[in-house]
Amino acid sequence: MKAVGYLSCALGGAVLCYLLVSLGVMDAIDGVPGAVQEPHIAMPTYLGFMSAMMTAVTAVLAAVAIGIGVVAFFTFGGIKDEAQKIATERVNKLVNEKLSDEAIKARIDEIAFGQGPRGELDEDFDPDDTGER
Repeated sequence: MKAVGYLSCALGGAVLCYLLVSLGVMDAIDGVPGAVQEPHIAMPTYLGFMSAMMTAVTAVLAAVAIGIGVVAFFTFGGIKDEAQKIATERVNKLVNEKLSDEAIKARIDEIAFGQGPRGELDEDFDPDDTGER
C-alpha cells in the first residue's frame, strides 16, 4: 500500500509540474516565453493556477483509486482462500466434536437410559391415585 501512495504522489507531482510549465507559471524552466510576457516564475492568473492544482488533485485521486483497485484485485483471492480455510477448520472441529465416541455414548445413554416422559402406568404418574379400581 505504501508503494501505491508513493506512485500516486510521484504521478501527481509530475502532472502538476507539467501543468505549471505549460501554463507559463515557470517560464525559466521551459525556455520558451509564454503568450503573456511577465516576469519569470510569475503566476499568469489565479484561475490558471487553480485549474492546475485541481487537475493535479484529480490525477492523484485517480492514481490512488487505480492503486486501490489493483491491490483489491490481487488480495480478493487471498481473502477468499483464507475464509475458506477458516470455515473448513471450524466445520471439521465441530464435526469431530459432535461425532466423537464420548458424545455418541452420552447421547445413547441420555436416550436409552434417561428419564423420559412418564406413562400412565408408572407409580409416580399420579401421586393422589390410591390404586383402587
